[in-house]
Amino acid sequence: MKKLILVFITIVFLISCKSSSKQLESGNYDAALKKSAKKIKKNPGKFEEVDTFNDAFKMAYNRDNTEVTRLKQEGNPANWGKIYNLYVKMKSRQDLAASLPPVGINYEERDYSGEITTAKNNATEYAYAKGEELMAKNDRFEARKAYTRYREAQKYDPNYKDVKDKVTAAQLAGKTNVFFRIEDNAKVTMPKAMMEEIQNINVNDLDKKWTNYDSYIDTNALYHYSVILSLKLIDVSPEGLINNSTTESREVPDGFDYVLDANGNVTKDSLGNDIKITRYKTINCKITRFHQKKTARISGDLEYYDNATDKLLKKEPITAESKFENHYTLAFGNLDALTPETRKELGAKPMPFPTDDAMIIQAGEVIKGVTKEIIVQNKDFLK
Repeated sequence: MKKLILVFITIVFLISCKSSSKQLESGNYDAALKKSAKKIKKNPGKFEEVDTFNDAFKMAYNRDNTEVTRLKQEGNPANWGKIYNLYVKMKSRQDLAASLPPVGINYEERDYSGEITTAKNNATEYAYAKGEELMAKNDRFEARKAYTRYREAQKYDPNYKDVKDKVTAAQLAGKTNVFFRIEDNAKVTMPKAMMEEIQNINVNDLDKKWTNYDSYIDTNALYHYSVILSLKLIDVSPEGLINNSTTESREVPDGFDYVLDANGNVTKDSLGNDIKITRYKTINCKITRFHQKKTARISGDLEYYDNATDKLLKKEPITAESKFENHYTLAFGNLDALTPETRKELGAKPMPFPTDDAMIIQAGEVIKGVTKEIIVQNKDFLK
């Protein structure tokens, strides 16, 4: 893959480095014009570049003028946009030629203003009329095409008739409206405020160019789809406390004993010192490790409905949990018997268990995020 990227970059580099004459030979007239013009401005004495510029200008003009004639002869109003763009390019080349030093640049100056104005007006009128035709079909997918047409007309003439309002209207008409709601089918009596907190999912940030999500009904909107988060289970586990006890032991010095000979006398080393042996004793410490645990779970289905047919299009299971866990250790006995690792555990303390409501709200926050993730994953499902 890296080799392919390197080859691609090399090709692009070589193309960009093509001389103006090579660009001319390849039929890339505008590229040849730009390269030649740049060199002529830098060094007006480069007459070979002047020749290249003149040849490229003439060939580009002949090509585009022939195409304009052909498009006009077709008599198709859809061609006016192409004609307008060709005239703009021809004028742009002429402006480039006029900006160069007088070193033999050879071209016939033409007044394109009238042709450009006529082509632009006709292209604007055609694009606007096509937008009107598409909007009349009263279909949101056709409205999206109309939006493109109105935007095209607006590009040619921002002040043409009421095109600005038409763009807005087409954008609204082309939207797929989705109503999102949560249904509590868990059959569990929960405080209203707590349920409202869970159900308060902001779906507005899921909006795209052609898709609008609402969690509250807009009476002016026609909703094409409904996405329902159907809660089937809301459950909170009992407060759990698991403990496990072990004992850690360690041998530690506990004084010393003299080494006696066969006669009961204290033996001496070679230097005349009494020989002693360290005496050890075992110390113990009982440790009990505690694990506090509590879990809340919310589960259900995310259901997609076609509102026109009331048909279930798709169903995806969804589950979210919130967990409370805390570990702490208590020691009973001689702490010197403990390993360094166990000593670190003694810093943790027992914690009060969160309430059921707090656990459910926390799980609700999780399910909000999971719901949005699933909707984003299915972004192309709703057209």
